[in-house]
Order: sequence, then C-alpha cells, then structure tokens
Amino acid sequence: MEVVGEEDVVIVGAGIAGLTTSLGLHRLGIRSLVLESSESLRVTGFAFSTWTNAWKALDAIGIGDSLRQHNQQLHGGVHEVRCVKRKALLETLERGLPNGTIRYSSKVVSVEDSGFLKLVHLADGTTFKAKVLIGCDGVNSLVARWLGFKKPAFAGRSSIRGYAYFEESHGFEPKFLQFFGKGVRYGTLPCDNHAVYWFFTYTPSPQDGQMEEDPVKMKQFVLRRLGEVPDQVKAVIEITELGDIIGSPLRFRHPWDLLSGHISKGNVCVAGDALHPMTPDIGQGGCSALEDGVVLARFLGRALMKKPSGEKEDNIVENENKMIKLGLEEFAKERRWRGFELISTAYLVGIVQQSDGKEVELRDLQQPWDFIGFAFMTWTNAWKALDALGIDDSLRQQHQQLQGEGHEVRCVKRKLLLETLEKELPSGTIRFSSKVVSIESSGHQKLVHLAYETTLRTKVIIGCDGVNSVVAKWLGFKKPAFSGRSAFRGYADFKGSHGFGPKFLQSLGQGVKYGCLPCDDHTVYWFFTYTPSPQDKEMEEDPVKMKQYVLSKLGEASTDQAKAVIETTELNGIVCSPLRCLAEALKKKPSGETKEKIEETESKMIKMGLKKYAKERKWRGFGLISTAYKVGFMQQSDGKVINFFGDKLLGGVLAGLLLKRAAFDCRKLTNS
Repeated sequence: MEVVGEEDVVIVGAGIAGLTTSLGLHRLGIRSLVLESSESLRVTGFAFSTWTNAWKALDAIGIGDSLRQHNQQLHGGVHEVRCVKRKALLETLERGLPNGTIRYSSKVVSVEDSGFLKLVHLADGTTFKAKVLIGCDGVNSLVARWLGFKKPAFAGRSSIRGYAYFEESHGFEPKFLQFFGKGVRYGTLPCDNHAVYWFFTYTPSPQDGQMEEDPVKMKQFVLRRLGEVPDQVKAVIEITELGDIIGSPLRFRHPWDLLSGHISKGNVCVAGDALHPMTPDIGQGGCSALEDGVVLARFLGRALMKKPSGEKEDNIVENENKMIKLGLEEFAKERRWRGFELISTAYLVGIVQQSDGKEVELRDLQQPWDFIGFAFMTWTNAWKALDALGIDDSLRQQHQQLQGEGHEVRCVKRKLLLETLEKELPSGTIRFSSKVVSIESSGHQKLVHLAYETTLRTKVIIGCDGVNSVVAKWLGFKKPAFSGRSAFRGYADFKGSHGFGPKFLQSLGQGVKYGCLPCDDHTVYWFFTYTPSPQDKEMEEDPVKMKQYVLSKLGEASTDQAKAVIETTELNGIVCSPLRCLAEALKKKPSGETKEKIEETESKMIKMGLKKYAKERKWRGFGLISTAYKVGFMQQSDGKVINFFGDKLLGGVLAGLLLKRAAFDCRKLTNS
C-alpha cells in the first residue's frame, strides 16, 4: 500500500457537486483534492436547465456572470432559467481551481477508518489519508454505500437525451418546449443560438433494454414515438449526431431512505446524486447539486477554519475532528428535507405527466385526507366552504373549536353535517335507493341507468359516488390503490363529560398511529391506522377483535384517558376499512336560436365550466395527495423516522405541511 500523503479534504467525483464543493472551499482558502475515475471531465448529459436557485449558487462561488454570457435566458416568469452546457459548466468550475486539484484516472475502490482520518484506497494501489471525505461520486456512489445507503431504485422509466447543433440559427425562441402524453415526455431547451438540448422519457418494455446501447435505434425510436409535433421540433432529433445521443434508466433514492439514512457519519458525507438521485421531471438534479456544493463548503469551511491553539497536538486533532463532524452534521440537517422534497416532487410530477394508462403501482404514494364514518376534522378551508353555503354557524354551535394555532379546526359529526346539508335542499332533491349501474351518451345529454331499470336523462352528471365511483370509472380512472395500511375508526359517547381539552391528541410509533378528537363535551371520535398482516383480514369483520387489537397495540405510551375512549366505544361504533386514496368524486341560457342550437351551445357552456373546475382542482388534489403521502409516511414508519426526529419533526415540519394545505379559500358562491 503506497500512502501518498494526508489531505484536509478529499472529494470523490469531479462532477457538478464535487467541483462546486471544491471551488467553494477554495474561495474560503481551503485546499481539497478531487479524485475522478475518468481520464478527463465527464460531460455525459450534454446540458441541463439551471433555475434561480442554481444561479444563486453559481454567484456564490463567483462564476455566475461568466456563464450567463454564453447561455441565453429562457422565458421563465420571475425565475432566471437558462439551459447550460454541462461541459461549459464543468470547465468553468475547473478553471477556478488551483492546478493539481483534480486527479484523473483515480478510481476509489474502498474506504477505511484510521483513527481520526480516513484511508481512501484507489484501484492503482495508491492510498490517500483524509481529514474529511466527501462522496460526490454519482448515482452508484461507493461513499454512499459505505455510509449505509442502498442502491437507488429504478423509477420504471428511461430517458434518451441528445444535443443538436445547428450551423445557422436554430430559430427557436428562448422557451422550454414540452410535449407529453401516451406514456412519453419530450422537451427541448435552446442553450444559445446554435445549440438545442433535448430529452425524451418513456416507460421501457423488456425489448427496449438492448436499444439503450444503440444510438441508431434510439434515434429511430424517438422519431417514431413523437407523434404530432411541429416539424421544427422533430428536426432537432433528426439533426442530432449519433455520438450526441445517450440513453439511461431513471433512478431515484426512496425519500424515506434519505430521512432515516446517514448523510454524514463522523468525517464522511455525500452530496449531489450520491445523496439525492432524482428523476429529471422538475429540472432540479443539477441545480440541487450546485446548492449542495455551496452549503457544504460553507459549513465545512467554518469547521476547518476554526484552528484550536494552545493545546496538545492530540487534543488539537481530536477537537478539529469534532468540529468537522459538527459541520457535516449541520450540512446533513439542512439538506435532508430539501432532498426529500425534491425527490418526492420529481417522482410525483413524473407520474402525473407520463401516465400511459397502464396500471401504475401507487401503493407508496397514497394516504387518505378524509375519514368516512362518524366524524372528521374540518380546517379553515372547510369552514370557508361551509360559510359559502350558509350553514357554518349552525354547525359551529354544535362542535367545539380545537386549538389550531390561528386555524379554525373542529371535529364535525358526519351525520350532523349531512343532515344540515339535506335540510337546506328543496324537497325531493335526493332520490334514495337509486344505485347507478351505467352511463350512456345520448347526443348532448347523458343517460343514467339505475339498478331497477329506471333511466334518467341529464344535461350534466357529476360523480360524487366515493372511492368505487361508477362515474370515475366511466371517465377512465383506475380503481384507487390500496395504500398498504388499514384503519379502525370509532365514536365514543360518554354519559358525562369526557374530560378532554379542545385538542387533537395523537400518538404514533412502531408502525401504528392513534388519534382522538373531541366533537363536543360528550363525544370523542378516534382512529387507529396500522399495516395489516395476512392474518388480520378476518379481524376486520369482527368489532370485538378490532377493539382488543387496538387496546393491545396502544401500549404503555398512551394515557389511561386515551385508552378509556376505546373501552367506552360500543361495538357498533367501530368500523374498519383499507386506506385508499379518496377521489370522491352554470347558468347562462342562450336565446333567440333553434332548440338544437340552444342545446348545442348549452352543452359547450357546461363543458367549459367543468373544464375550468377540473383545471382548478387538479393541482389542488395533487398537492393534497403528495402532502398526505409525506405526512403519512413520516408519522407511520416502523419507528426509524420518528425515533430519529422525535417531537421536533412533528411540531415543526408536519405542522407546516398541514397548515399550508389548510390555507385555501374556495371563495363565495356567485353566478357571474
């Protein structure tokens, strides 16, 4: 073993994160050594979009302006968005570093502890000692593996990317053009007047595996799958040289691995794709790597520049190691949630944009935001809706307000809410015992067929028929997927006062979550969610077993008062169901026209109205599903996440996520 020498900081990987970290440290007067396995800078990927956050990072290390001169700004509203060539960025970063900072042809094969140092072993037999080891070695990071991270998961999609060079101006406006549908997504970004970067993502079949090694087949595949796009857009693919096309599977780190894993351990940490590989659907892979580099250099710089003095050599080394460890822990703390948010959002956006109609496994993405049966929480946004309907005051009188830190939060009995809504409707509005079995088009109208051979003709049909919606099925939606968890819910009626304060009480851990909400002085609604085993199936039909199961699982952590809620609940006041994503699911009259023309015009108005509704509610629903997924996962992990973050997480991050989603105003009812 040839030990070359001792370095303050060794960075594995001369990619975006590695060179940004190195340059950031250099700006602070700290030398680092960057070990790169390739013989030269790796420019695979051609280009990427840099958003405002990336430009702030580039400005922080002093190279923002030089890159702006060569990359035109795209139309991005208030954001600064440019398409930057990867080669140009890496070369600019390299030029800012002292000679000898990057050591090429240096493949790291193992890492070993050596007191307060790390031994970094290379494939050529060379070994470096390092006070700090930073892994910026990409998706297949050796350093991440040393820290205990699993290999990133396949996202179920692949990408083909290319770089087209036009001898004369390409003629594209400075805009990001994107097309998606039929299971593919295609986009182009002009970098300057002559170069255009493009990408194409798709869901591969088993036969497509060999194609990713053959640029001829990849080019043919993209041209065949593009469909009806402008000739100018198609020309970008046609003009691309075969050597400028690459294909690769899309990989990402499961967000929960980021929460429970070690981003840093002692004097070792990871950044960039080694930390948070994500799908490219929100254009933040390269941007977040730049962020990582600046943040890491800042925290590490503080640690390394605090030179202890007046102490023994051994104490100096030990104290320096402690400061390094604290600096890396601060970096990990700041970047953990940022990475979690980016990975989750990118994955979800990818699913929304690239659904091909095939069944997609969404088990890990779903969490209910409403509880069927007995009662449910109504937040500020719900009270604004009830206020718009004019029934809020009568419901407030019957339900006490919980402490909600600026939000109006009450536990409302479902029965009371439905009865209050029903009272306001004209007699005969609701037709009970009317099960819809099918829907049929009839000109500008719909025929609604009921179970007992009755048919209704309607101008508008709105499906609010719950999880197993016939209308949603008619519209082409798949059945909601099982979230992997089930819920018991109950309703306890105390003869005297229950003694609870106006608070939402919750306990969680060991894979279960329990909560209770007082509705008034005598009644308490409660829920218990858990991950069922195959043996638990029979229990879901037996309220006696359900009650016993909940009491056995509550454990010693729960108070006697909380357990009393379960014990007081009558057997007919307990229900169980699997948790699924709930998607429960016009007054302009044309005149002076023929009956047929009036019907046609009216149908168009109705269609436009429903389209506006769909447009407004689509992203609201997306936000609720993704937030519910994150909150549900964090609260009901097997204990790793909760034990790691404890009450601080629940009091801060979770509250922020929930309150943000409750801050919605449905606005008043109006005919205009």
